[in-house]
Amino acid sequence: MKNLNLDPNQILEFIKQIENMAGAPNFDINQREETKINIRVNENIAPAMFKADLLIPGGYVANSLTIRAMKADIFVLGDSLDDLSTPYTCQCGKEMDIQFWKLCPYCGRDIL
Repeated sequence: MKNLNLDPNQILEFIKQIENMAGAPNFDINQREETKINIRVNENIAPAMFKADLLIPGGYVANSLTIRAMKADIFVLGDSLDDLSTPYTCQCGKEMDIQFWKLCPYCGRDIL
């Protein structure tokens, strides 16, 4: 498991250094954009899962624990942070990547 006690400033510097296949910066941290995604509660959706919202185009539905557990930027970063994956196994036995979660989306426990 990767070190979970990294300094946020070190992480930010690492993100700034990531380059895409063309050698250009993958992220311009200084050029932020506001992105808003509508997510509605639907308790019939399995934990840690999102489904396209049929009522709101571009929106999603998820259960309330999933919404509470997710980090605000879960949809914004896309697939480009696969190298920053931080696998974690919760006490409930479920595995997840904690770069996307504030707490366990299955049981609600704090991520240690």
